[in-house]
Amino acid sequence: NDQTLWKRVNRNITAFLLRVWRDGALFGETPEQAFFVKCDGETNPPEVIDAGQLVVEIGMCPTKPAEFVIFRIGQLPTGGDISE
Repeated sequence: NDQTLWKRVNRNITAFLLRVWRDGALFGETPEQAFFVKCDGETNPPEVIDAGQLVVEIGMCPTKPAEFVIFRIGQLPTGGDISE
């Protein structure tokens, strides 16, 4: 769980959401208005890393008005976890 992994996670999820946005499933004139992905040192502080977890925050605007629905997804040693 380090910067290399965070960049890969950001890149892969961003690529997927970009396709979803281009297909018209997300609201926003630009990708930045339609979604965001955050996987970094802020979402993965040392105590999260030491626990063997990986946390990603994903925000999406599925409809008008353009409000982000934010999901916090965690990969735990015992399985996954999603919260809204």
